[in-house]
Amino acid sequence: MPAQQKDSPNRQDQRSEATRKRICKAMIACLDRYGYAETSFARVQEKAGLSRGAITHHFPGKEALVVATAMELLANALEPVEHHRTRAAPLPVRDLILKAWDRVVNSSGGRAMVEILVACRSDRTLHALLEGQLHDWDRQSRASITRNYTGEDAEDAELLWSITRNFLRGLILHAQFTSDPAYLARMVDRFARMMEAELHPLPSDK
Repeated sequence: MPAQQKDSPNRQDQRSEATRKRICKAMIACLDRYGYAETSFARVQEKAGLSRGAITHHFPGKEALVVATAMELLANALEPVEHHRTRAAPLPVRDLILKAWDRVVNSSGGRAMVEILVACRSDRTLHALLEGQLHDWDRQSRASITRNYTGEDAEDAELLWSITRNFLRGLILHAQFTSDPAYLARMVDRFARMMEAELHPLPSDK
């Protein structure tokens, strides 16, 4: 019988990355369904369909898994603003905000991120692990908006986008007060139209 072939280092890296993404995806689903406090390794293990050993091989504890998941979610959250790289010009402001709501915030990942942020208020270990990354991401997000949009000045554009992000995240919590998704959609649309008067796309240099 021929000797069993081993995966090449590159193939091993690919398999490892695929497993990490599978675990993070399971973590997102659990955070969305159960919340931070009720999300355990056992639930993530069941959702991912992996052994506990396979999970702890990549993430030795819950906090490490939460941090990795948060970083993946934050990277995805920049997509609406960075969408200009595949377009002739930045998105109109209303379209930008509606896209951020529909594809980023009001999604399983968006709700999972809110759970993580709320947990950071009282979980000092988690806060310490994520504080630097959250601050770095905030600077990156604000820099991205000023490359593509303007208000009265550059600082105003950053402030308006920060207000927008906080408004959209707040709606995830406000959803507990209403059973009508259409009402939330109306709020987002009204807010987006208000912001269109204050935040404007910069002309494309392409």
